[in-house]
Amino acid sequence: MARLRKELTSQAPLTPALTSWAEALGDAIGRGMLRALNTGMPGMGAPVASPGNGAVMAGRRRGRPPKTVAGGPVPMDRRCTVNGCTREQRSKGLCSAHYQAERRRQIATGKPA
Repeated sequence: MARLRKELTSQAPLTPALTSWAEALGDAIGRGMLRALNTGMPGMGAPVASPGNGAVMAGRRRGRPPKTVAGGPVPMDRRCTVNGCTREQRSKGLCSAHYQAERRRQIATGKPA
């Protein structure tokens, strides 16, 4: 059996001090929400200013992290063997671009690898 409800009409009126406190609390919450919406909240996917370069970026990046760039040129013994290419070799003395091009050429001509 369900309980009987109390009547809501018999509430005591709020005191002026309690009313002003509630209004001040509502204003403070509103200002905080407005500030969070304007500046962004970390971890919520909102734009956050990066301290490093001042760029605007999302809170957290998804997927594999980018490869770190090793400073400086590739040593001569690690360079691609194609004339004029300065990229690092990956397989069979070729960089990934030249290796894929050679692979496509061999597939098109029907020659074994």
